[in-house]
Order: sequence, then C-alpha cells, then structure tokens
Amino acid sequence: MQTGYKAIAITDHVGLGCLERVIHEISEDCAMASSHWDIVAVPGVELTHVPAGAIADAARHAKYLGAKIVVVHGQTLVEPVEAGTNLAAVRSKHVDILAHPGLLTLEEANLAAAAGIFVEISARKGHCLTNGHVVKMARTSGAKLLLNSDSHTSTDLLTASLAASIARGAGLEETEVQPVLDTHPMELLSILSQPRPV
Repeated sequence: MQTGYKAIAITDHVGLGCLERVIHEISEDCAMASSHWDIVAVPGVELTHVPAGAIADAARHAKYLGAKIVVVHGQTLVEPVEAGTNLAAVRSKHVDILAHPGLLTLEEANLAAAAGIFVEISARKGHCLTNGHVVKMARTSGAKLLLNSDSHTSTDLLTASLAASIARGAGLEETEVQPVLDTHPMELLSILSQPRPV
C-alpha cells in the first residue's frame, strides 16, 4: 500500500510437493489483503526447478488448486535450470508468464506470442543480464513483455520511475515502454479475471 501499487501478484517458488499448501496460504493472504486494502492481490505460484517434462501437469494442477497466475522460472543464465524448461512453459496452456528466460530462442518467443504467454523483463540482479536479448526476441515474434520486480522482499519493489528506467535500459523504445509497464499488466489482469478451463 505504501508504494502506491493498485495490484500485485504473490507467486512464491514452488515444486510439486508444496503446491497445495502454498496456494492455500497465498490465496488466504491475498483475499485478506484485497478485502482490507485498496489493492488487487492475485495468488499464484512460480514453478521453480521443476523438470521440463512435468511443467505442463504442474501448471494445470496449480490452476486446479486455485492459483490465478502461474509463472515458470525460466532458463536464466545465473541458475542451473534444466534445458527445455522455456519450451515446456510456452507450450502449456496453463502458464501465464515465462520469467527470466535467459537466452530465449525465437521459437520459444513465437510460441509465447501465439499462446498469449507473457515474457518477463527482470529487474532482479543476474536475471536481468539477458533483458536486451529478451526484448529483441519479443520484438521479432510479437510476444508481449512484462517488467517484473521479481521481489523477494519489500525493498525489491519498484517505483514507477525505476521501472521505466529498467525498461529503457533493456532496450525498449519510448513507444514500447508504456505498453510494457501499463497496457500489458492490465491485459494480464483482465485475462486472469476470466474463468478458464483446468
């Protein structure tokens, strides 16, 4: 509330064993926040270091358990993520965001664009090393970008001016900054508010 945010997604790192517990806890916290404060709090998960072959089922199960948003921890350069993770994420109809995708391929970007999966520009140290490449792939494919704080503590939350600077630093043109910071997040919120089959 103190940052002026009107919406926030809480997407804790999860594996298969803790999906149910984490989604239940985050859903309760988000419901409480939304009922007491002027903020839309969206419960979700970030599937992290899940085997590529299990991502589709894990994403589907997360939605079934009540996650409104499913993020997949992509193939960032700074953590050992299984090859094929990005591709598995953009092939799943239950994934909403591919986070820190590292050296995103044009095939992966094209699939994300076709599926309506958003691709992350990351503000997080290390994950941000390939932001320029991710922008290039998204621009070529038409994939929609989101800028994410990837906040692990309240001190990681972004101000509007810092978010705009990070977007420009990632190589976005001035005409591209506003859609990434405003239009695309609103589109995602609209999508998440619609019932989807699980």
